[in-house]
Amino acid sequence: MSALDLVHRLIAPEWLDAGHIVLFEDAATSPRLFPLNVLRPSWECLSGLGSLRSWLEEVRMTGTGVSLRLRMELVEAARESAGFDDDWPESVQSVVFLNGRVLRMPVCKTSLPEAVADADGNLLWAKVSGKKISETRSLPGTALAETLVKTVGGTVPAAELGVVSAGYVWDYMLNNEHLLHAALDGARGELRGSEEMTSTPQGVHRIGEQPVFVGAGCTFLPGVVLDTSGGSIWMGEGVSIEPHCYLKGPLSIGSHCKVKAGTVLYSGSSFGPHCRVSGEISGSILQGYVNKQHAGFLGNSHLGEWVNLGADTTVSNLRNDYGNVALKVGQSLVDSGSMFVGLMCGDHTKTGINTMFNTGTIVGVGANVFGEGYPPRSIRSFAWGGKRGVKFEPVDRLLETARTAMSRRGRELTKAQEALLRQHFGNVVNQENEN
Repeated sequence: MSALDLVHRLIAPEWLDAGHIVLFEDAATSPRLFPLNVLRPSWECLSGLGSLRSWLEEVRMTGTGVSLRLRMELVEAARESAGFDDDWPESVQSVVFLNGRVLRMPVCKTSLPEAVADADGNLLWAKVSGKKISETRSLPGTALAETLVKTVGGTVPAAELGVVSAGYVWDYMLNNEHLLHAALDGARGELRGSEEMTSTPQGVHRIGEQPVFVGAGCTFLPGVVLDTSGGSIWMGEGVSIEPHCYLKGPLSIGSHCKVKAGTVLYSGSSFGPHCRVSGEISGSILQGYVNKQHAGFLGNSHLGEWVNLGADTTVSNLRNDYGNVALKVGQSLVDSGSMFVGLMCGDHTKTGINTMFNTGTIVGVGANVFGEGYPPRSIRSFAWGGKRGVKFEPVDRLLETARTAMSRRGRELTKAQEALLRQHFGNVVNQENEN
């Protein structure tokens, strides 16, 4: 399957039929996607077999320009992570505006509307032609979204067209298994740089008829069970699977991940590059460079990059009364619509050994959570502590730790990332002082 064929499983070509594509963020992004949105735009959040930006990068390779319109503080960091921000040519006759929170846009069975909105009326997609294009050229993300609502005519509800988007941060996780199926089901041969496994390595046991895709340099030690009875398994290059591991598809494991001995990975999980995992993981997303190297359960969670979970850190993903899980967004509790929601955790956060997180917990960026008992279900960025209270350590201490952790994986903290962390720290401390 070609890269473009894979993209069109998730975003049908009719939605992208324009001379230029503009990715934008709207006003709902900032409060609703915390904490994953602090260091990245919405289109960099992993779900399924990739991110929205990774799919549009494939479209861009065919000659269609892609521009980025986002929160001003993220411009430099977003260009670093995307590797592009194309100029918007004067000659372009039509532009597709695509909200960065979009996860899937399947084939439209009727003619395309002028615009599509989510259940709250936020614009997700619009196609603009002619003179109206110039009115939006220089606007940043949130202002662009507001202008587009006034520029386009009536909108069609996303639900009527099968368009899937992330209304809140947990929606990436809740839609993950669906998106994995959309990308993997029926695929054969080569898929996103990985080849279908045609012979089973010695000592490995296969269950199910769906394929396993493996990248160059993947290694499997004896005692590994690959179960594709519920969906395919995809692995990038250099993945290492140690003995006595059970992997159940649909499942995506990014390049250079290490799955340690005795690990159980259940369906609906996606791991970005360079993760090291152990214990039991179900229905979760790890953005990349995450260490969960010891025993402990992680269910229906989404972790940012450079998170380190101490030994026996365990997350509850189900209420005892089987009710829907509500999570704190700003000052309000929001019903997730699901009985399975675990931990939403920001980048560079660490936990001590035996840390326990309650169902529906949100932890910000750069926190250090430790101590006995259950910590609060809402923990601010840069907070140190747990059940007995928290304090704020100087941001330079976090930055030094981040530099050390990143250097161990051959990465470095960029000036743009450091500036974002310092700015976010200042905002958090100011809010704390006001309270």
